[in-house]
Amino acid sequence: MADTSKKLGLGGLVAIVFGSMIGGGIFNISQNMAQGAGLGATIISWIISGVGVLFLVLNFKMLADARPDLNAGIYQYAKEGFGNYVGFNIAWGYWLCAAMGNVAFAVMLNDSFGEFFPVLLHHGWQTVLFGSFFIWAMYFLVARGVKAAAALNTLVTIVKFAALILIVIILFISFKVGALSYDFWGHATDLGSIGAQVKSTMLVTLWCFIGVEGAVVMSAHARNSKDVGKAGVIGFLLALVLYALISILSYGIMHQPDLAKLDDPSVAYVLKHAVGNWAYTFVVLSVIVSVIGGWIAWTLMCAQVPYTAAQVKILPKSFLRENKASTPIYALLISSIIMQVFMIMVVMAKSVYDAAIDITGVMILPAYLFCGLYLVRASFMKGELKTTDPKTINKYRVIGIVSSLFCFWLLYAGGLLLLLVTSIFYLVGIYFYVVARKQNRTEGEPIFSNAERWLAWIIAACAVIAVILLAMGKAEL
Repeated sequence: MADTSKKLGLGGLVAIVFGSMIGGGIFNISQNMAQGAGLGATIISWIISGVGVLFLVLNFKMLADARPDLNAGIYQYAKEGFGNYVGFNIAWGYWLCAAMGNVAFAVMLNDSFGEFFPVLLHHGWQTVLFGSFFIWAMYFLVARGVKAAAALNTLVTIVKFAALILIVIILFISFKVGALSYDFWGHATDLGSIGAQVKSTMLVTLWCFIGVEGAVVMSAHARNSKDVGKAGVIGFLLALVLYALISILSYGIMHQPDLAKLDDPSVAYVLKHAVGNWAYTFVVLSVIVSVIGGWIAWTLMCAQVPYTAAQVKILPKSFLRENKASTPIYALLISSIIMQVFMIMVVMAKSVYDAAIDITGVMILPAYLFCGLYLVRASFMKGELKTTDPKTINKYRVIGIVSSLFCFWLLYAGGLLLLLVTSIFYLVGIYFYVVARKQNRTEGEPIFSNAERWLAWIIAACAVIAVILLAMGKAEL
C-alpha cells in the first residue's frame, strides 16, 4: 500500500469527507428538524452545531498536523492518551457506528425505491432482502480495491453535489419570505421552550456531520499528510451550508406542523408542494444517487477502521488480511456480516430510520470526545506534540476543551438512557479485546490493568441494567 499511485489526493479526501456526511439524511432534513423545532430554534441549532463541529474539525486538523505519526484513525488518539482498553472501546464503538450508519443508508435507499415498489415501505422481510443485496454488492465493489472504490465515490459525489445545488436553487426561487415568520419560535404549536426545541434536534444535526473525520480515518491512504486537515475543513463547510440552507428554506415553503408530518424523503414532498411532481421524482432519484455515494464512502471506512486498528494492535491480527487488490478483505467481510445483523435488528424497531441514526450518533460520540480530551491532555505534556510554541499549544488546548464540552453536551442531549443501551455493544467487544491483547502483549503483561478491569466491570453492569430495562419496556431502540 506504499505505491503513491494508489494514494488519495486532496480531491479524493474531500469527496470521502463530503460523501460520508451527505448521504440520504440531507433529503429528510426538512422533516427531521421541523419534527421538534420551529424555525428560530432550527437556526440556533445550526449555529451551535456548526460552531461545535467546526471545533471538532479543527481538533482533527490540529491532531493530524501535530501527530502525523498517529495515522491509524481517530481511535488511536484514545489509545495513545488513555491506554489500550479505552483505545479498543473507541475503535470498537466507531467501527460498529460505521456499520450502523450503512444500515441507515439501507433504510433510506429502501424507502426511496419504495416510491416505485410500495411493498418495501412495509419494512418487513422485503426490506431485509433489499438491504442485504446492497450490503454484499458494496462488499464486492470495495473488494476490487480502495482506489477504484474511492474514484467511483468521487464521481458520485460530483453528481450528488450538482443535484443538491439545483435543489437549493429551486428552494430559493420558491420560498416565501413571509412564511418564515410563521410561529418563528414554535410557541403556537406548543413545541416547548427554545432550549427543549434545540435539544430535540441535536442527534439530527450530529447525524448530518458524522463522517467529518473521514479524511483522518483514511489518512494512511493520503498522498500528502497535510491534505488530511484541509479535506476535513473543506468537506465540513460545504456540508454545513447545504444542510442549513435546505432545512431553513423549507420553512418558507411549508409551515412547521406540515413539515413535521412529511414522509421520507421529506425534501421531495417540499419541492413537490413548491413546483410539482417532476421535482418530487428528481429528488427521489437524487436520494438514490446520494445514498449509494455515502454508502461507498462508509464501506471504505468500515473496512479501514478494523484494519488500521489491528495495525496498531488494538484488534486481533486476523483483521490484517488483504486480498490481491490490497483491500483489507477480512475486515471488510466481518463488517458486512455485522451490517447484515444490524439490518435484521433495525427492522424490528418502531421507527426504523430514527433507530439507526440515534444509535449511530450516540456510539460515535465517545470517539469524538476522546479526540478532544487527548488534545487537551497532550497540550499539558512536554514533548507530546510536534510544536513547542506556547501560543500554538494554548490554541490546541482551547480547541480541545471546546470540542470536548460540545461532545458532553451532545451526549446529554442525545439521552443518557440510549447511551446506557449502547453498553451492550461494548460488552460484546471484550472478547475481541482479550484475543488482541493475548496476541500482542509482552510476556508477563496483564490483559487488563486495574483501572481497565474496573472499566470492564462498569460496562458489564451497565449492559445488564440496559437488558433489564429493554425487557421491562423502560427503554427501547
